Amino acid sequence: MRKRYLPYLFIMPAVIFMLLIVAYPILLTFRSSLFHEVLIRPWEGVEFVGMDNFVTLIKNQEFWSSLQRTAIWTVSSVLGKTLIGLSIAILLNQKFKFRGIYRTLILIPWVTPQVVSAIIWRWVYNGEYGMLNYVLMRLGLINTGISWLGHKTTAFIAAVINDMWIGIPFMIVVFLSGLQGIPNELYEAAKVDGANRIQTLFKITLPQLKPVFLTATILSIIWTFNSFNIIWVLTKGGPVNATETLVIKTYKEAFGKFDIGMGSTYAVTTFILLMIFSLFYWRMFSEKDEI
Repeated sequence: MRKRYLPYLFIMPAVIFMLLIVAYPILLTFRSSLFHEVLIRPWEGVEFVGMDNFVTLIKNQEFWSSLQRTAIWTVSSVLGKTLIGLSIAILLNQKFKFRGIYRTLILIPWVTPQVVSAIIWRWVYNGEYGMLNYVLMRLGLINTGISWLGHKTTAFIAAVINDMWIGIPFMIVVFLSGLQGIPNELYEAAKVDGANRIQTLFKITLPQLKPVFLTATILSIIWTFNSFNIIWVLTKGGPVNATETLVIKTYKEAFGKFDIGMGSTYAVTTFILLMIFSLFYWRMFSEKDEI
């Protein structure tokens, strides 16, 4: 009887840890979203308002604008990470000199702390002494420095590039591991049948990478959707809210306006949106595999 429950005792510390560190904050956030609580207005007290915060959120145009920016931010960044990461992974899967060194160096952006990375890129984008302006001026492409983080469009693109730079190594490692798991006999058979590289890519490589592709992209989508450090260090959501995603908006509501109720509502909404998308995304690929 003791042996029957022994495995549960071994995993109990991990379960307790997850409940305290993950489950409890989530439940607390859900609870706070049902209350009106503004820390800088203590005289208003803490009042239960039910779903009123969510109704206010839905009617707020700033929420829909932030959601739209978040969608564009996520799609553009994840698409870039996936395409570039897959291309580099295919190259690194070939045999050439110093391949191990290149595989090691490619991890530098991934292991660099995001805050440090964002600070470096902020220097690169600086309008007065940034490296990007220096290179472009030396090439004769521009005559005067451009304030890349001072304009709405360029600031958004700059933040996306920074996020891609950090996330591409992860995609490379995952895709590379998937490529190494594909039997070489499939490529040899395709070569005998006269298939070219494009046909081999779409008929063998990509179908075999589908499970890896699903896992990598869904993780990248979640991480990119929730990305905070990069945008906050680069632009703090500016200029004129051009890079204000849902996560940035949540932070401003909770720790800028100290509106715990509305900040929690934004956080819960983000959580629900990600859950719905993840389930839909996973189900969509699962149904294709079954067919």
